This record gives sequence, C-alpha cells and structure tokens, in this order.
Amino acid sequence: MSFIRDFIGQNGISPTLYEIAEQFSISASTAAAHVAALERKHAIERRKGTRRSIRPAATGHGKKTRTSVTVPLYAKLSQFPDEPDSRCCVDPGLIPDDAATGDLFAVRSGVFDEQPPGVDPGDVLIVWTRPGVLPPGMMILNRPGSDPICRTVNSSRTPEPDTIGRVVAVLRSL
Repeated sequence: MSFIRDFIGQNGISPTLYEIAEQFSISASTAAAHVAALERKHAIERRKGTRRSIRPAATGHGKKTRTSVTVPLYAKLSQFPDEPDSRCCVDPGLIPDDAATGDLFAVRSGVFDEQPPGVDPGDVLIVWTRPGVLPPGMMILNRPGSDPICRTVNSSRTPEPDTIGRVVAVLRSL
C-alpha cells in the first residue's frame, strides 16, 4: 500500500502491475495476485480494463475501519515468541481477513543467511503464525534447525512442523 501511495504522490499517476512487480522483484502475475487481494480487502479501488487506475480506497469503505494494526517487532527471529524489542504499525489492508492480530508478528529481514527474492536487508516481514494451507508462491519462515530460513512454497500444502508462519507483507520502512 505504501508503494502505491508513494508512487501516486511522486508521479501523479498510479503504478502499473509491471511497475509494482519491478519494485518488489516479483513477476507481473504475482503482482496481479497481490493487487487483487488488496482489492478484495477493500484497501484499493481500480477500474477493470483501465490502465493506471489503482488507487487507495476512499476513507470509510471496506471491512476494516482501523487505520493501523500494532504487532510485536523482533530484531532477531531467535527471540520469537519471547519479549519483542518493540512494536510496529501495519496497514490493516495488508493483513488477511481471517488473521487475528494476536497471530501476527514482525521481524527484520537481516536475520537470514540468504535473502529471499524481493526482500532487502532491513525490510520488515509481517508474519502470520496460523496460515492454514500454503498455496504455491507464498513466502514462509521455517526453523529447521537453530537458524531460521525464509523460502517460497513450491506446491500447495499444509505447513510443516518447522514452519513458523507465512509472510503476509514486506515493509520497506517503518
């Protein structure tokens, strides 16, 4: 959401799906899926078949009326689920409708040996600890040993025992 708002503020027009995909180093089809999810959550509005029509939803529309959701923030995943370092605010439009706030946490991405595609060091990952079935293309956090890893799911399945949760949002800054 912040990328869409910032893009419109800087350019005076909405980003295309290709520009969104390029910004986050994802495919255009993945960007389209994320935009569709934001539209289902009433976080954005767009006119089908019209280029550059993605806009933040008008105030007061949509199911979620809160302006932000506060989640615990961990500097290191090894601290989870103990006491967080601080808390961060997240746009409720980025959170799945069926995710309870207590099932979410945030962690800085610098804790991984390998950075996942589309995630830069220092980004904040919003993680849902009860994601249900994981569709292909979803980014998840696993802890197979002592070191956590972030990876993409290749095929639809239920979470493995070492799955910490599904990444539902990546924030470039707080």
